[in-house]
Amino acid sequence: METPIGHTLKSNRASAWFALMVAVAAILTDLWLSSRSAYSETPRIALAVVGVLIMTLVSRGNRASLGVSHRMLPTYRYWARVTLVLGAIVGLFCVVTGILLHFVGIDMPMPATAPSRIVSEGVHMCITAPIIEESIYRFVLCVPLVAVAGPRITILAAGTVFAALHFAYGNPSPDNFIAGFFLAWAFLRSGSFLTPLLLHSLGNACALVVHMIHWQLMA
Repeated sequence: METPIGHTLKSNRASAWFALMVAVAAILTDLWLSSRSAYSETPRIALAVVGVLIMTLVSRGNRASLGVSHRMLPTYRYWARVTLVLGAIVGLFCVVTGILLHFVGIDMPMPATAPSRIVSEGVHMCITAPIIEESIYRFVLCVPLVAVAGPRITILAAGTVFAALHFAYGNPSPDNFIAGFFLAWAFLRSGSFLTPLLLHSLGNACALVVHMIHWQLMA
């Protein structure tokens, strides 16, 4: 797969490896922060900001290499179709996985969101979390990694650590174990940071609706 992401770093291996070490440190730090019982978003926001600034500097501010573009390759219509397909795949995966786990005696916990928490949960799930996580796991990680290792390894690594993140902070639902692979692919394929960010926000919005329905059923 051809991608503009990380192309500036390909011509400077020293900068690429330095950026990759920064990315690994950021990922490990975020996993540690997310696993703490006294979970706070403020340190994660600071981590994301610092990581983005470093990637911007080592990439010499090249917007195409960083994915800072409102244009989604190849077309917006393509991504509209892809969004529907990915939504169907993730939804089917969750249903099938839930049924299989139930048959072996494992019931996945499902959050229930009360109406009084819709606004706060909506801000967290659809705005704050996608911005933080896409900044760290796509922008900070994928930009140097694709320059060093290529798209396939980047997608595999980014998807794996994204799944580990959700396990670390206690949200090991089936969708979170595959979403990272799709989001990393979308970033590299589209050449735009907006693509995984919007997909992440939309996916979390769908999850929030399910959580609200679950609360109504339990009430």
